[in-house]
Amino acid sequence: MLSFLKSLLGKQPNPEEIKEQIKEESVLPAAEAPLGDGGKDAPANDPAQRVTPLSLHESWEQRLSQQEKYTLSFMANELPPMAEGSVSLAGIGLVPHEEGILVTAFIRNGLPRPIRLQKMPLVVLVKQGELFARQVFDLSEAGEIPPFHARPWEFVFTREHFLQVNLLLTNWKLAFEIAEKKMILPQQLELEESWIKTLTDEQKHQLIELAKRLPPIQHGEVNVQSVQLHKDDAGSLRALLLIRNGSDKALSFEKLPLALVDATGETAAQGLFELGGLTVNPGTSKPWLFIYPPESIVKQDADFSRWSVRVPQA
Repeated sequence: MLSFLKSLLGKQPNPEEIKEQIKEESVLPAAEAPLGDGGKDAPANDPAQRVTPLSLHESWEQRLSQQEKYTLSFMANELPPMAEGSVSLAGIGLVPHEEGILVTAFIRNGLPRPIRLQKMPLVVLVKQGELFARQVFDLSEAGEIPPFHARPWEFVFTREHFLQVNLLLTNWKLAFEIAEKKMILPQQLELEESWIKTLTDEQKHQLIELAKRLPPIQHGEVNVQSVQLHKDDAGSLRALLLIRNGSDKALSFEKLPLALVDATGETAAQGLFELGGLTVNPGTSKPWLFIYPPESIVKQDADFSRWSVRVPQA
């Protein structure tokens, strides 16, 4: 039995109760979704709003009772219409699981053709976008979803993927990671949409692990933390840094001079970076990528077994 449905079974479903059960949707334009068929769906200029009736995977058809099927069908019909040309996740249940938490959601197909999603990272967000868990799932296991239908599916987030503990999971959202405008990692590390879309899985993992280890930002503290450094094919040094703002005011940067220092304490590269008004809110941290082109490198045999950055003295 789908345990989160217990309160709805055995009676005529109430639309108000159903609406309380359905969480905020995560909507992804079809052009950004890994559909696996290589097809690209151009966004409509004025997309129609579509209802998405229930579609059950064969395994669910076999294991669910008629009462459960009826309740899920009622829930699918109560979902708000979705814009044609998108796919979405609508969370409907979150319960404890022996390995972590079990999240149930509708995967909604807003395309006029069947879709089969592929592997992609999903996140559980709490409060105002704080990241509770992040895990990669193979959504192809949910099968082919017919045009303009909603398919319920279950996702087990294991404890090793939790970023927070001892948290009451009442106000939560299941989301496609790449559909989010902003995510907040532990210690108020903010990731904006451009970073969510462009960071590699390895870089996101490093940031998450770093965020777990970070001490709380001390009041009045402002610093820059080193995260990752590598040389690209063009010979540029790419330094991923974390700017932490413990002050009471937002910090805005137009230009920032930074020297890259190697393990010997010597300057390996230096540059003046145009940041275009980069803003770090009070009490938060924000990552930024600083690229030192070859002509800014002043020490070719630098030892980067340890490294840091500093603002050069005038």
